[in-house]
Amino acid sequence: MREYGYLVVFFGTVIDQSGIPVFIVSGGILIAAGILKPVPVILLSMLSLLSTDILFILVGNYFRNAVSGNYSSSKGVSWLKRFLVLGTGLFLSSPRLFYLFSKVIPLIGKYVPVFAGFSDSPKATAISLFAVGDLICTILFLAGGFFLGDLFISYSRSIAVLTGLAFLIIFLVISRAMKREVKKKI
Repeated sequence: MREYGYLVVFFGTVIDQSGIPVFIVSGGILIAAGILKPVPVILLSMLSLLSTDILFILVGNYFRNAVSGNYSSSKGVSWLKRFLVLGTGLFLSSPRLFYLFSKVIPLIGKYVPVFAGFSDSPKATAISLFAVGDLICTILFLAGGFFLGDLFISYSRSIAVLTGLAFLIIFLVISRAMKREVKKKI
């Protein structure tokens, strides 16, 4: 692990877009065990998160160009449009919060950069704010792995499910509030 631990943290974090950043938590555990050094793990975690942010911003930008003006009646295209419009609307309701804290929301939070790319948000601003959010995520989960590694491993599924449910409830509440706001304006 001493030999390939840094690569595992980097590539594992790039590949793992499912929820709790298991490889960053693992990096914290390996730091606590004295196997890896903190600075390279922090830098590689940041680099992996930022590289996926930039990739997903580009994907969102591609989708914006691909679906705008596309009047296909295909279920896939209409689902994609609805998903992107709804997600972008939610993102634009409080973009600063999503930039900074989206990574701590399992499943959905990893894909917030797609909504930033789909929107007309300035890309340089988005990348710089996501970088700050990535730093928050890295420090939070590395510290969690460092101090609470055993608990993270034992209860990672429960933590992911509970955080996902909390986000879903918040999402539904905000979604209903946005619909009411639109109905009032009509």
